[in-house]
Parts: sequence; C-alpha cells; structure tokens
Amino acid sequence: IAERMEGDMIAARSTISGEGDDVSGTVRIGAPDGFGVAFLAKRLGVLTALHRELTIQLVPVPRSFSLSRREADIAITVERPTEGRLVAGKLVDYSLGLFASRAYVEAHGLPKTAAELGQHTLIGYVPDLIVSPSLDYAGEFSTDWRTSFAISSALGQAEAVRSGAGIGILHTFVARSMPELVSVDVVAPIRRAYWLVYHECRPKMISVLRERHA
Repeated sequence: IAERMEGDMIAARSTISGEGDDVSGTVRIGAPDGFGVAFLAKRLGVLTALHRELTIQLVPVPRSFSLSRREADIAITVERPTEGRLVAGKLVDYSLGLFASRAYVEAHGLPKTAAELGQHTLIGYVPDLIVSPSLDYAGEFSTDWRTSFAISSALGQAEAVRSGAGIGILHTFVARSMPELVSVDVVAPIRRAYWLVYHECRPKMISVLRERHA
C-alpha cells in the first residue's frame, strides 16, 4: 500500500511552471488528519529535496477543503466528488478495524461477539462534526454502537485507544504502527478509499511521480 501511495502522488498547482523535472511554486495539499499526519508528512519531504524551487504546504485537518475557493490545490478526500469541475482519481483503498490497547484488554477483557461491544467503553467521532457520510461507519460494526468518548480527530481516537481509554475503530495503517494495540476481531474490517482531487481549470497539473522514494 505504501509503495502504491507514494508512486501515485501528484504535486501540482496552476502557478507551477516548467516541464519534466523543472518543478517550482507552492502546492497546498489538504488531507484527512490520519492520512496526512501518519502517512504523508513523513513522505512528501523528499519532493522538496528533489525540487529545490518547490514548496509544499500540507494541511492535515479533519475537514473538507474547497478547491474552488483555493483552500487547497490538491485535496485528498474520502469520497469521490460528484459536483464541480474537478478531476478525481482513486489514490488507494484502506481499511478500518476495531482495536484496543493491551492494558485495556488486561483490565476489561475482549468482547467475544459484536453484541458484547455494548458492554465496553467505545471511542468514536463527535456525531455532528463528521465531515463525510463515509466516516459515519460505527453502525457497520454494531447497530447498538454508543460512543462514550467522542473525538473529532482520527489520530486523537488512536491515541485514546492506545492510552487504554476504550475500544475504537482505527485506520489499520495507523494501528499497526502502535505495538500497544491488539485487534478486536468480532467484526471484519471495512474498506474505504482515498481520492486525489484537483480543479480541472488548473492548466499545469504536472509531475506525476512514479518513482518510489525511501
């Protein structure tokens, strides 16, 4: 997954000039906080080393971005846009699953069925701050899901789960980087996708980077 994400990243903006390797200007990339911080932040820096005239602004926050108002030049979204003059392509699929910390399991045990999730402290999003319908996925894990500790940030939820506060639905690529966590296998992981979106009016959407950088 990491190699595919890196190989498909696009750096572009209407003010970028030049052809081929001659990339310059400022590119603002808006992304969900989980993907932006846990994945992009430690990988995009190599582009500024390769292209000394390129400035990257990464904005990893749990919100949507308006490309028409130039809040970002590129947006990583969790749903494919259906309106506006936008170009969108699937970046990568990802999965989400249930996780708990080893400390939580030692103190409270693990649920044996999805129905037993209701007997545990559950961590999830603040309902009225969910920015996309595809993020309202708690009901796919349990029809009786009741969030006891609500956090509007995916990374905040991961840290709460790691602290032993409860069971949460986490990105598997984030959870696997935390050795303190164990999978709660009472419900199969669900799949979602990240989409890379930019405005079609930007004439020089260039530099499709196909090389994988360590």
